[in-house]
Amino acid sequence: MRPVALRTRRLVLDEPMPYDAEAVTRYCQDPLFEQYLTTPWPYRRADADAFLGVHVPESWATGAELTWALRLAHGSRLLGVISVRSGEHEIGYWIGAEHRGAGFMSEAAIAVAEWALGGGIRHATSLRWRAVAGNVASAKVARAAGFLRVHAEDATVPTRDGRGTLPAWHAVRTAPADPAAFASWADILGEAA
Repeated sequence: MRPVALRTRRLVLDEPMPYDAEAVTRYCQDPLFEQYLTTPWPYRRADADAFLGVHVPESWATGAELTWALRLAHGSRLLGVISVRSGEHEIGYWIGAEHRGAGFMSEAAIAVAEWALGGGIRHATSLRWRAVAGNVASAKVARAAGFLRVHAEDATVPTRDGRGTLPAWHAVRTAPADPAAFASWADILGEAA
């Protein structure tokens, strides 16, 4: 599959490129990444080079994982990354600390979900989301993107080394979004938007 560019009101979602390695390396030093993500830790420039130079293009080519860079304009500075693993139809994302709070990731997650469920990913009728329990920022994005919180039988995510699991929150997004989606988050995010 060839990379697909998406546009939102404020963003261009395009392929992360090797020239983004410095930004990826810097963003991935965030202690929240160690706590909530499965990115390598400590995160090194070699990790960014492998991610951008090998993983992203090979995953687009095979269709295994479709990864976009969030940017304000095509080819401009990287703000964050969002992806969908095709086999599991699972969405994941992160954004650099200085870009949080502006709604960029919610905007990107809506665009990716609508594209994937609108025929972008063949036979996708739903998307999954999961995050380490306590990752409120990620949960807020999932809620804003129309994901319905569900109580999974195995409510875990694998640890970074793959040898264990951590308690997790789970959600599902369909097209159209379930009308009960927003309210399903009340026990962890409250009633307000």
